Amino acid sequence: MAEKKDFIEKQKALLKEWTKQFDDLKLKAKKVQVDASVKFDNYIDDLRVKLEDAKNKLESIQEAGDSKWEELRSGVDKAWEEIKEVVDKAKSKFS
Repeated sequence: MAEKKDFIEKQKALLKEWTKQFDDLKLKAKKVQVDASVKFDNYIDDLRVKLEDAKNKLESIQEAGDSKWEELRSGVDKAWEEIKEVVDKAKSKFS
């Protein structure tokens, strides 16, 4: 009878320890999710700014005369490169 009682007590202690470790892991997972969410939001904000910049530069080209648009083209090309960099970084971090 004592053997059964000892076994049950040992298993209860193990269950308590595993439950504690499980709860710790859940907390860590939530923290990682929050941290990842904040980082992802930062990428989204950065991308939003860069897209708005590209849109403005494209509008400038549309309004520019035929001789001036070539000068503005490099700005749009650079904006697309920057957007691609942000998207690639976000994909590598969150895929």
